[in-house]
Amino acid sequence: MSSLSIVHKNREESATDIVPRKTYFAGLKEFYVEPGYNVRDIDQDHVREFRDAFIAGEEVPALIVQVTEQGLKIIDGHHRYYGAVMATEEGHEVARLECKDAKGTEADRIALMVTSSQGRALLPLERAGAYQRLKNQGWENFEIAKKVKRSVADVEHHLQLLECGDELIGMVKAKEVSATTAVSMSREFGTKAGAVATEKLAEARASGKKKLTKAVAIPQFNAGKARRLVELMAVFDFTDDGYTAPDDVYLEAMGILAEYREKHGQPQPTVKPSEPEASDEYLPLSKQDIIDHSGVAVWACAAAAFGEKDEYTFHESKYAHTWAADSVENPQVVTIPADAIQRALDLIDQHDSSSALREWVDKTYTDEGQREDMFDRFLTVYRENRTAIKSVPAYLSLLQCTLSASWSNIRTLRLAIRQAIYELTDKPAIAKAN
Repeated sequence: MSSLSIVHKNREESATDIVPRKTYFAGLKEFYVEPGYNVRDIDQDHVREFRDAFIAGEEVPALIVQVTEQGLKIIDGHHRYYGAVMATEEGHEVARLECKDAKGTEADRIALMVTSSQGRALLPLERAGAYQRLKNQGWENFEIAKKVKRSVADVEHHLQLLECGDELIGMVKAKEVSATTAVSMSREFGTKAGAVATEKLAEARASGKKKLTKAVAIPQFNAGKARRLVELMAVFDFTDDGYTAPDDVYLEAMGILAEYREKHGQPQPTVKPSEPEASDEYLPLSKQDIIDHSGVAVWACAAAAFGEKDEYTFHESKYAHTWAADSVENPQVVTIPADAIQRALDLIDQHDSSSALREWVDKTYTDEGQREDMFDRFLTVYRENRTAIKSVPAYLSLLQCTLSASWSNIRTLRLAIRQAIYELTDKPAIAKAN
């Protein structure tokens, strides 16, 4: 039987390109853990998994370390280290652990902890803490996103989680509310979000539920009524001095607005038609509010016309609502350039695709941190292969033909999907080109 060392030794005969690299093994006592450095909290179940691996003599990946005056500071591999300690304490001595030098800057080391495929999936607050460390070093959100191979929206979302207040953060830690719901509540209720969440959680528990969902935490507004409100407001005559509208139109619009504000626990406005300050109360302005309250099509129209951003002006939102209420694809009330219509349709398709994939991931994985990692990975590979895969159902069918073990790493997932496309579709040339 041959081996890598034999092939390398006879490299002139075999013309191999194999190059050896040194690896190091250090005694258990030479390693140390810096308190608070690891972005992950220690999971004892994960530690026991590594303990069992050491006892069974299985291959365990090398630890990544930084040499300091104290010894070998663990950068990546905390659970492996504690697993070795536990195995030793139980009478199965682990004499040495394989280790490698950590390369790059402190930011590189933080990014390594975030992206490591060997560690358990990060919990939302752990990921948020890691992003905040990079922010504290002067990194911009887009730089963090590129470094950790996530989207800018993901970075922004997790950083917002840290601003939700102690009550909501405590609920996220206790798994009483998801990170996504906590951020949405913070946006919706501001400084009152913690008190509202506590009240809503008590109501949820009284009805037999253990967790506060977004549907319960933030009442939704009927999309049909939102469209009707847009239709009514199209009749309003806006000027610099205020607005005017027929009495019946004004009263119906105010009735829909009152229902919206009641659902969201907001005080009813006392303004009259002559007061222009009220105009920014009538339509959702933020991206998320537009999607939640008026639908994806309205947001897509806003983004196609004015660019993708987190907040739109009242008049931009009104324009998008008017366009969507008319027809996204064939508007008659407003004149829309053909390229803007196509952008809107593409945005709707992208959102619908990601929503369908999100639904499947949420059903497949129970751990929230793991769901986020898997969703980003699956969505990235899907978008890379849209030429060959026309829909999410087709993509999910291809996934079922691959081994789930290949899903945990984006490189192996890419290879598995491309192979599945090559073998199971009628477009092997496209799969090879990708």
